[in-house]
Amino acid sequence: MNIEAFREALLQDGFTVVERAVAPNSSLEEHDHDWEVKAMITAGSFYVHTKTEQKTYREGEVFTLTANEAHIEGAGEYGASLLIGRK
Repeated sequence: MNIEAFREALLQDGFTVVERAVAPNSSLEEHDHDWEVKAMITAGSFYVHTKTEQKTYREGEVFTLTANEAHIEGAGEYGASLLIGRK
């Protein structure tokens, strides 16, 4: 799925869409959000570690998180750009 098709699908599913750039080799300690997340990596690589899965996502891949799902996240050595849906 291309970026614009992903954006349209998010909007049709009731998500608020935001774009985010993440600095190279940056990370956030374990945290959660009050919202569901569905995000596509549009450049670089981005990792998400949850209680059940530890995965690095690359350009074109999509990850999801449920509301209040604890996770650690960060970008690879070249940083990352994401198109994120929140609801």
